[in-house]
Amino acid sequence: MNDKRKGLLFQTKKQMNNGAIATGLGFVLYLALLAMGLELPADLVAVAFGVVGIFNSFSVLEGRRKDKENISYNLLWGQLALTIFLVACAVLAVKQRLGL
Repeated sequence: MNDKRKGLLFQTKKQMNNGAIATGLGFVLYLALLAMGLELPADLVAVAFGVVGIFNSFSVLEGRRKDKENISYNLLWGQLALTIFLVACAVLAVKQRLGL
């Protein structure tokens, strides 16, 4: 991929991999906080890293659309799976906090 392009989304494979790692660490942090019984910080982590996951998922989807040779399905589906887990946890946590 061309590293000189400008845009809002991540452009390089390394940036996308780092985003996937950050999303994974956010999920692990969420689970650790829940295991310690810290529900409010866990909910905040789920929301924050859910946003990071959505951003990185769009970056990977766009990168895969432009360069199918460089961006693997492993990165795409792994990132999407992590994002689904975090966003689902975040949505359920917000619904529980709001009493819905």
